[in-house]
Amino acid sequence: MDKFNVILLIVLSLPLVSYASSYDDEKDREDQSIPVGGFLLTPSVNFKQGHDNNVTSAKEETSSSWITVFQPSLNAVTEFGEFGKHNFEMDWTFTHGAYHASLEDSYNDHDVSGKLNYELAQKHRLMAQAGYIQGHEERGSRFSLGAGNTLAEPDTYKQVFGGLQYTYGEPTADARLELEIGYLDNNYRSIFEERSNEVLFDTTKERDRSTVKYGGTFYYKVGAATDITVELWNSDINYDFTENPQNLLDSEENRALLGAKWEATALTTGFFKIGYTKKDFELEQRDSFGSLVWEAEVLWEPKTYSKFKFTTGQTTDETNGEGFFFGSNAPVKANVVENTQYAIEWTHQWRERITSKLGYAISDDIYIATDPTSELEIREDNNSAITAAIFYDMNYWLSFSLDYKYSDRESTNENYIYDRDFINLGVRIALF
Repeated sequence: MDKFNVILLIVLSLPLVSYASSYDDEKDREDQSIPVGGFLLTPSVNFKQGHDNNVTSAKEETSSSWITVFQPSLNAVTEFGEFGKHNFEMDWTFTHGAYHASLEDSYNDHDVSGKLNYELAQKHRLMAQAGYIQGHEERGSRFSLGAGNTLAEPDTYKQVFGGLQYTYGEPTADARLELEIGYLDNNYRSIFEERSNEVLFDTTKERDRSTVKYGGTFYYKVGAATDITVELWNSDINYDFTENPQNLLDSEENRALLGAKWEATALTTGFFKIGYTKKDFELEQRDSFGSLVWEAEVLWEPKTYSKFKFTTGQTTDETNGEGFFFGSNAPVKANVVENTQYAIEWTHQWRERITSKLGYAISDDIYIATDPTSELEIREDNNSAITAAIFYDMNYWLSFSLDYKYSDRESTNENYIYDRDFINLGVRIALF
């Protein structure tokens, strides 16, 4: 059977192919590119089919559905310039998800991004990137956590982002410096409801916010494959609208970290950094929030065909509306989330074309309210997830995957307790 007939057979049997496959994107692929107008174009498409037993992440009155996803994508790369190696890369992905038992959950997402690498001189390099995302949040996630069944359809949003990075120093130099500045704007689709005075009120406009982040990382080589790192970051977070001035969440966050990064040392590659973050709120009635932060990732490869990845981190995050709930003793509201997470993943290549993945992850979210005299924990969520997947690469242009995920959330607020599992079958086709 030639390639065209195989593709035609897969398209005609679309309902049998997979949803939300955790396909191994880290694999080195040999996709063929098409030279067009100075660019190398690499098109591909994913078909996905799966079953979700708790579409809205509900504690009770759960609903299930088969889900079909069609996801074409295109990567375009070009190199130019007389000095050094300059290149421009652009990616586009469209995702259509169809829920067969709950049509209101179907969605269409778009993701477009571009990146420019430009070498000014031997020791001076620039990297600029920008993008646009039109996405969705499943019912029962983020702002609708614990209330997914009350929504008529998923929340949708638009994101615009951009960033610029300047690097001084060659990659092999003993010392080098990276300076960065970035911008992210989140804008949710307006959802209006009628209040008691018969005035329509936009229920999503308090979610919209923009973030400007700048800072840098200094690398100093202390061994053939080990660098010491020092990082300083500043984030300015501004919300577009706040109905109640006492709920204002605008803040400035400063973070400092000291760490190390190493490669191929005793069969491991990874990094570890630890530091402190301080969050200062614009609202005077709120005290500053300070917390220990860290981030680590270690890849241990005892065999060329088998590897383990360990990750952990602790950071602060915006409440995303999830913390705005009554506490157990007083109607106070959270204004910061402290997240701690640990994960382990095992990847094993059983045969040249067969690879498996097994993973386990846990995380803890503590919602905290700050005031000039104390900090009060409003809510704590404990999350865990088990994932298992197997991948079969038939050849360079056709790959299959089968994966399963079970997730569980426990919370001090019973409204946010749920468990969920889904299984998926997928196929990826490189069109050339």
